[in-house]
Amino acid sequence: MSIRHRAKPIPYGGDGVLREDGDANYGFKYVKGDEAALRAIPELAKDSALLDLALAINSHQTGLFSVGCVSGPIDDDQGHRDSGYIEFAINSKSAIADAKNYFPIFFHFDRFLHTSNFSAPTSFNWELEGATFTEYSNSSGFTCTIFINTGYSATREEATHIWAESLGALAHFLQSVPSESSDFIYPQ
Repeated sequence: MSIRHRAKPIPYGGDGVLREDGDANYGFKYVKGDEAALRAIPELAKDSALLDLALAINSHQTGLFSVGCVSGPIDDDQGHRDSGYIEFAINSKSAIADAKNYFPIFFHFDRFLHTSNFSAPTSFNWELEGATFTEYSNSSGFTCTIFINTGYSATREEATHIWAESLGALAHFLQSVPSESSDFIYPQ
């Protein structure tokens, strides 16, 4: 787990213009509990495993909401792998104000992987970043981005399977993070 020493305002805009890498920024949309809105996000339309992860994070039962995401396959002379990220925040003005509130989520995810004998060749790198939520609450604190990278596989099918398994484990865990306060950044 690391901290990136910069900050951004949320919501942030995106113009949807494709960059050289083929991705585009479509901006932040608050979609907690709105499956139709989640399914309309272009980054999620092309990756069912990432969509399932976003659905888990944004369910009414969690104390989290998604901030951004992207993913993509990497196919080169070394083989096939997948890479991407999911960014989320705790939906509490007081909880996001102190970076230490993300550590238990990180720690218990690590324990979850260990006790479930998760063995997929995947790295999960957690990074906190400063953010100010300007809509509704004007509160400042941190978001958390999890960068997910699978190891190389011999086939695209195997790489896709490992990606889905890895995001499935993350979704299973994050959907269990409860809402522990009522000082919401965004209304539930």
